[in-house]
Amino acid sequence: RNSAPSNSELVSLCSEFINGGTDTTATVLEWGIAQLIHNPNIQSKLFDEIKSTVGDRTVEEKDVENMKYLQAIVKATTLGGFNIPIDANLEVFLPGISEDPKIWSNPEKFDPDRFYLGKEDADITGVTMVKMIPFGAGRRICPGLTMATVHIHLMLARMVQEFEWTAYPPNSDIDFSGKFEFTVVMSNTLKSRIKPRGDTR
Repeated sequence: RNSAPSNSELVSLCSEFINGGTDTTATVLEWGIAQLIHNPNIQSKLFDEIKSTVGDRTVEEKDVENMKYLQAIVKATTLGGFNIPIDANLEVFLPGISEDPKIWSNPEKFDPDRFYLGKEDADITGVTMVKMIPFGAGRRICPGLTMATVHIHLMLARMVQEFEWTAYPPNSDIDFSGKFEFTVVMSNTLKSRIKPRGDTR
């Protein structure tokens, strides 16, 4: 193509980024905060990393690359023998991969240390391995991968930097069951108590 995209094509492309990235990013953040509420020791460790990296200033995009534990948390949040006929329409069931004990040790456990300590690795682009491909792989990989990962890291870091997250009602269990909509969302919307950091109330 030798011409620039038309205005309607540009609007369509921007709309795909906004519509495709808003719901999915919010869903990842909800699952991530749910895990941090359920694992307060992990939330505390993340807060310590944030404080040691940025001190009292607000986390910025450039800080994310130095926050290895945050990266491990985001990875932990996001985790032959068949005859396929010609013209078959295939879909990869990503939860099946991320919950497979043949691929992951203790897949049901939220364990950022598996990535942080280098016990297991995951290439989220699917280039070197197909263990964890939340954005797809190959020629059809999500074009919003970079934007989404930056937003998820930055937003999760800022949410933990500014607030302590606990269950609501207090001491209640979090329902980690999911249901399929556009992505796999929590069956019951997360309810939490949010306390500003440094607030003694």
